[in-house]
Amino acid sequence: KRAQDRLQRLFALHDYRGIDTPLLEETELFLRKSGGEMGVRLYNFTDHGGGRVSLRPEFTSSIIRYYIQAKEEGPLPLRWQYAGPVFRFEPITPGVSRQFTQVGVEVLGASGHESDAEVLALAWHGLSDLGLSNHQLQIGHIGVIHGLLRGYNLSERARDFLVDGITQL
Repeated sequence: KRAQDRLQRLFALHDYRGIDTPLLEETELFLRKSGGEMGVRLYNFTDHGGGRVSLRPEFTSSIIRYYIQAKEEGPLPLRWQYAGPVFRFEPITPGVSRQFTQVGVEVLGASGHESDAEVLALAWHGLSDLGLSNHQLQIGHIGVIHGLLRGYNLSERARDFLVDGITQL
């Protein structure tokens, strides 16, 4: 909890406002963003109204949904921070939890390398502020892989299949 509090104070110093999102969201929200890979890791069920809902496996989808629905006014970019439990199904493995706390930031309404660099610098500073040394940041961007696969004229379904199975490939 102390690490979470320290990170949230650091984010606030850089003008990131706190946002809270529901633990339960419509399952489709997460499937649209992450596809089949996340689908097999969701804790989902049918609610009393017949809707398919899931425990949140991450925050980004919920934050985007909130932004679109709330139509929050104000100058862009918006800088939001979040912290809370997320849930992902994992095969039973000693020492691996299916619930964990995720702490992070989102920048909405900014494009370009400056906002990416801002978030990366904040991540680096946050790890250092927690007293971690010899840490590394690994950057992945699914859009790069999708772009490469589009060059081979594969169907969207074939591209999704390849992306979902990339770790096994």
